[in-house]
Amino acid sequence: MPIYEYAPLSGKCKQCDGRFEVYQRVADAKLKRCPDCGKPVERLISAVPVHGKFSTKSDSRLKDLGMTKYVKTSDGSYERTVGQGGPKMIREPKK
Repeated sequence: MPIYEYAPLSGKCKQCDGRFEVYQRVADAKLKRCPDCGKPVERLISAVPVHGKFSTKSDSRLKDLGMTKYVKTSDGSYERTVGQGGPKMIREPKK
């Protein structure tokens, strides 16, 4: 069963500490109100952890998947370190 993260629509709540997690089946309806304080809530999109042999963290794995990786340089621009797609450098517009 997946864990869904919720937060009050109004921002933080002193009673329920703002965010909370709920185990729910995929078929279950989204919660409309916080079970603790009763305020209207929204379900958040959370980052999914990826580990193991399918991890895309290594440069060689990114290259095998045909992905592109950029790394921020000391001057604030981004340089492509893996892959062939996109420009070699991405520079921030001058102000």
